[in-house]
Amino acid sequence: MSQKLSTSVSTVVDSQCQHLSPKGNRCHMLIDQNHRPANGAPRPTLCAYHADRLRASVPGIDPEVIAAELLTDIDSFTTADEVNLFLGNLVRQLARKRIHRRDAIALAYISQLILTSQTAMARERADEPDAANEGVFASLIAGLRQRSSELASVGNQQPTAAPAEPGRENPQRAA
Repeated sequence: MSQKLSTSVSTVVDSQCQHLSPKGNRCHMLIDQNHRPANGAPRPTLCAYHADRLRASVPGIDPEVIAAELLTDIDSFTTADEVNLFLGNLVRQLARKRIHRRDAIALAYISQLILTSQTAMARERADEPDAANEGVFASLIAGLRQRSSELASVGNQQPTAAPAEPGRENPQRAA
């Protein structure tokens, strides 16, 4: 008999509104199964009265407006500065209670993944030589080699001197 009593008490407690008053008293109304749970809860936890009061206290903000404010001045997430700007905007929205805490946690985690992937991609770029730059360097080196061989061949050729007239070999001597 005691098992039956404990089961029925827990069922009653689970079906009662979870709202606590400022004095710590709990609401004794039944949970409204028709209202949508807040903050991603798996099932409703409030009676119809407290659910309506909660909806009235939280302003209804268009998700597009929040997204536009989060993505202000961000073209893409290709630099750490843009990710940090996004995180700053996210903190502002969370502080104003315009975004749910769970959503903020998920977006912050995604930002962390983006920063980690940026670091890994930069490391890969540094390890791999750029094929386009190698082609430019090869053509520059070939051009330098050709020019140096041209200069060497010109330096090896001595200009043929015209036969000098007697007495005109050194004009300073004649004077």
